[in-house]
Amino acid sequence: MMRPLSERLTSGVVRGGLALALALALGVAPAAAQATGTLVGTVRDAASQRPLEAAQVYIGGTGIGALTNAAGRFLLLNVPAGEVTLVAELVGYRAGSQTVTVTAGESVVANFALDQTAIALDQIVVTGAGVATARKKLGNTIATVDASQLENAPIADFSQMIAGREPGVVALPSSGYTGEGARIRIRGSASLSQLNEPIVYIDGIRMDGSAIGGSGQGAASRLDDIPPESIERVEILKGAAAATLYGTEASNGVIQIFTKRGRAGAPRFSVQADYTAISVPTNRILPVADFAYNAADQARIQSRWGKSVGLYEPFEQDIIPDMLTTGYGQMVSASAQGGSDSFQYFVSGRVTNEDGPYDAASLFPAIDGLTPEKDSNRRIAVTSNFTIIPSTKVRIGVSTLYSDMEHHTPDNSNNIYGVFSSMLMTQLRLATPLDENGQGNFYGNPAFATARENMYQQNVAYSSHFAGSANIGFTPTDGFRLDGTFGVDFSSDEEVYFRPYGWNVDGFSSATPAGNRRVDEYRTKEITADLKGSYVREFGNFENTFLFGAQGFLRQRTQAGGTGQDFPGPGLETLSALASASTFEDWNRNTQIGGYLQDQIGWDDWVFFTVGGRWDANSAFGEDFATAFYPKASISIVPSQGLGWSNDMFSTLRFRAAIGKSGLQPGAFDKFTTFAPQPSETGPGVRA
Repeated sequence: MMRPLSERLTSGVVRGGLALALALALGVAPAAAQATGTLVGTVRDAASQRPLEAAQVYIGGTGIGALTNAAGRFLLLNVPAGEVTLVAELVGYRAGSQTVTVTAGESVVANFALDQTAIALDQIVVTGAGVATARKKLGNTIATVDASQLENAPIADFSQMIAGREPGVVALPSSGYTGEGARIRIRGSASLSQLNEPIVYIDGIRMDGSAIGGSGQGAASRLDDIPPESIERVEILKGAAAATLYGTEASNGVIQIFTKRGRAGAPRFSVQADYTAISVPTNRILPVADFAYNAADQARIQSRWGKSVGLYEPFEQDIIPDMLTTGYGQMVSASAQGGSDSFQYFVSGRVTNEDGPYDAASLFPAIDGLTPEKDSNRRIAVTSNFTIIPSTKVRIGVSTLYSDMEHHTPDNSNNIYGVFSSMLMTQLRLATPLDENGQGNFYGNPAFATARENMYQQNVAYSSHFAGSANIGFTPTDGFRLDGTFGVDFSSDEEVYFRPYGWNVDGFSSATPAGNRRVDEYRTKEITADLKGSYVREFGNFENTFLFGAQGFLRQRTQAGGTGQDFPGPGLETLSALASASTFEDWNRNTQIGGYLQDQIGWDDWVFFTVGGRWDANSAFGEDFATAFYPKASISIVPSQGLGWSNDMFSTLRFRAAIGKSGLQPGAFDKFTTFAPQPSETGPGVRA
């Protein structure tokens, strides 16, 4: 039977050149090196004959393997002479294998034509399994978003990449301002008092997935720091089974983001530029209606709106479109990848700049140094992945992400000083033209502030984000693998709410006319240490996969800032210049340590039973609480494969069931059982 992909990922990419160099260094006789041959070939799509890039071609049990290049070709050097079984695999395709005879000193051609799979029961996933495992072996639900299938989709950020891609995974939309991110929910909200966001991993380490800024004023998402073009795939674990491998906080689900890796071969460069126009369908915005109570109202309506109306005669006016125009967005990205048998690299960079359709500046230009706020977002992101393979038993990976963002948004949300809310609450009969001093209640706001005054309030968020991880994989013996992942996710945010001196340009608002300012600075640090081992053993028709591991997480969030009001004059914008100001500072630290055991028994590659348990200690439990225990058990049966059914309806039939303990309510269990006839590759079916 085939060795697990987790072992092949470690040793499969090392080919004969490095092995030959090591053999000569150790004094191995040249005659031994001559008793080898070469395997070459091409991997293609069986239907279209299109070359398949990045397909994994390997010889089981030898540590010899390679990835195909852009032309679908592969080359395996120093293949032992004799009969060998060559396997080719690629996500979305059925694995292919063939037996070839290698002659010493000669080159043998072996070509593959892989068939696409409609339902990837054999698709390899990591999330929820601890090691690379075929999806069909798991009793819980693992969803995969393959970025290669979305290359032609109109995706600008991670929020758009994940929205609507998988059942049960919802990206809740924001108010729609430029740069705002979505809130992600897996199977809805689980708590009224606690966080409902899933935990997020990027390249094996915990990542802070919270919104950037805490005021709710068009908050951006930190997940959008990750350029979509640098993502290889996203795996999503739904349900309480996540707590067994990922701890107490994982009861809302787990999202794992895997970024792209380098490939052996000549350097490859990619450049992409996108330019977009952004507009709001104003024909869906209803006009504002009003009527005149008295003669003074009639006079103002005639003067401001140019309409003659009778008392209590309703009239309408389109005012919301006044501050909307056509915005623009531009994105430029570039990447480079390549490497050799012992070193591969992938580096990418992205610059985005978006100026949304909100355009107050076209209505009211700058006045005495006061500039209306805009809706804009600027991001710069750089990612890198380096893989070092010093021997067939060791694989080292280093990944980094750096992002810098500046985000502007007008005052909004459920806010009496919000721009849109003040426009919607306007009373047209109170509106007046601007006088000779440039003042007036231009849109007829009844209270608090005029719409124009609200437009001069500033909301700005600045964010810098770094994530770095290192992974070391060691395979000392056949079937036994050790992995260690260490990393840090660090973010530094600054959120500023600012009313400049004299912001009440119409002399209407009496709220802090001399200005006010609030500054919040956040520092978040997440440290991850993850050690795990796996041992795979085959005996007869059975395969046993034993997994053990320990994890430690440290999350610290500090907040400092100040607030105050009344600047002595225009042009001053710092807290220290305020007549009255106060400062604040707080911090929160959370530590989590856990260990887990998991065992999976598979019979004849179609019946799989998994049991596992985790012991978790979390500082949030309090001093009187020692540890929490999260057990799980699951079963997955694929009778369509085991019994060889070929009927269109049942060719990929699968049963699965799982039980796991929730991390939010100790003692409670989440249970689900699924009868899942999957659609076949050649005929209709029913998707559960």
